[in-house]
Amino acid sequence: MKIVVMCWLARASVDVFVARNMVLRPELAAKAPQHVASELAALAPDVVIARESQFELVAAVAAGLATDLPACRFVFCGLASSRAAIDTSALAARCAFATGSTWERAEYEAFVLAESLCRPRPGLPVGASANAPGEVMLVGAGVVNLVTALALCRRGHRVLVFDRMADPRGHGEQHPGRAGATFGGRDARIFSYNESRHHLACSPLYTPQDLPRFRLGIAQDGWLSRRYGSLSETDRRWIGQLEQVPPWAALLYGNDIVGFNRQSHRLWREIFSLYPELLRETHHVGRLLRIYPSDASLRAGRTAEAEIGALLGEVPLARLREREPALGDAIDSGAIAGALEVQGFSLNIVSFCRNLIALLERLGARFHWQQEVSEVRYADSGAVTGIVVDGKLRRADHYVLSPGAQARTLATKTDGLAAIGAMVGMWVTLPNDGAALNTPLKVRRRAFASSEAAQGANVVPGRDAAGRPVLHCSSGHGFVGVSADDVRLADLPELARCVMETAEELFADKFRRARQAGMLGERPGFCVRPWTPSGLGVLEVQESDTGGKLVLSGGHNTGGFAQSPAVAEAVACALETRPHAMHTLYHPRRFADVFEVTL
Repeated sequence: MKIVVMCWLARASVDVFVARNMVLRPELAAKAPQHVASELAALAPDVVIARESQFELVAAVAAGLATDLPACRFVFCGLASSRAAIDTSALAARCAFATGSTWERAEYEAFVLAESLCRPRPGLPVGASANAPGEVMLVGAGVVNLVTALALCRRGHRVLVFDRMADPRGHGEQHPGRAGATFGGRDARIFSYNESRHHLACSPLYTPQDLPRFRLGIAQDGWLSRRYGSLSETDRRWIGQLEQVPPWAALLYGNDIVGFNRQSHRLWREIFSLYPELLRETHHVGRLLRIYPSDASLRAGRTAEAEIGALLGEVPLARLREREPALGDAIDSGAIAGALEVQGFSLNIVSFCRNLIALLERLGARFHWQQEVSEVRYADSGAVTGIVVDGKLRRADHYVLSPGAQARTLATKTDGLAAIGAMVGMWVTLPNDGAALNTPLKVRRRAFASSEAAQGANVVPGRDAAGRPVLHCSSGHGFVGVSADDVRLADLPELARCVMETAEELFADKFRRARQAGMLGERPGFCVRPWTPSGLGVLEVQESDTGGKLVLSGGHNTGGFAQSPAVAEAVACALETRPHAMHTLYHPRRFADVFEVTL
């Protein structure tokens, strides 16, 4: 994408938006239309941004570009308070308008609109009829693919699921060998509107190049769980891509992610209503609290939660103590300054997924455990011809890949898998007897590493494998490289400090008893999660040689569970040749194509 800006920008906008493919040429506005058309033809922009007051000039210029740049679009920005009626017939569908209460806001909206005009579009055939239900091979039995399998079964597809781990229901194992994040971490998940949010979406003035967080360790307020010098060239290229995400785009991506979470909330309620057996023995809690260590963080949280429609109300400390006596000591010590009640819920994820597997089997799905999927095969035309499972080619009408952080173990010709890296997160489990915590918590942390990779922590009440009441606590993100296997090289004790400090600060007595009982072990548990440098999830669609589809879904940046129902809808729509917003917003080349980044 190339954008040419034909107007003067506010000083703050220049700092934020002007980059190598954003060309600032405000002096063009003073030149004759023929001269402007000649210069624009040489620059070959995809979008031209101008002020509303320049509409007549730009319309005259566009007339001279009809042959040289037939696909160029024009975005006009202006103040909402002075919006004038404009006859747009000269540019018709080639123009769009963005307004704001200030010039900075209007210019931001103009760049957001320009980005939307330059995104790659999904390759679904125009006017194609919907595919009939067929046989679908799903690779990966994490929660995202299990919820997708349910959506496909409900639509009449014949579902086969392949996974390299053993059946997670076998022999009472809580963590089956070779498990991914769903079964490899602790038995707990939270749904909230900003799960998997863009973790680097701070302020438009934040500059990743000036604050190289992915080149610094956790103790230096960075995101690395390894020394930067020990990373491979592929790992460093991944970090380089992340550092090219403009802050304004990160904010835009974050809003898109939250939008899919909001869709998923409605879909989760539908799933629980249709299949209440899924919640059996999952210790589902249909409410959520956010707690904050300072008045300033509480105010910021109240604003942020209200903006995304998640805020239900503020909980005064006296009321919080009454509702949750387990937090009394933390309130008295000053660790908690305030709390908000927000949209959300929690459950034991392993128990939920075991229930879901049983339901899928009743609906006709077939599971193939301890099956290694190594390769996607292609014809010379580029169409998918099948998937190699334990050395043998398997064919179906459709294929759905959701390999989690193990993306690099699968040989494919996809853009999406190449973008997925590995992030480690830590867990501890405490006893939840005595004054028990009854409501899941999203915690805004303070102290060690709380400004970046471990800003927050989750606390989820549930039961352990023996049926005892426990609290599962998680915190921290540490990039280990593009391969999940690189977690063996990570500095896990440093990252573990984040969750250990928070667990001890909030639940000192429970933490002490956990240590005495040996529940903490030598180090906390961990799981490895799939991340992308853009911060967006991945939804990639390819054609098969039988007229079906291969769909890749993944890279959900710690929020796969939260977004599962929306992902499932997007996958089902792809198989049925129907459009879905995720096909565009999670297109694997959205970031790379718009910002001219090499994957």
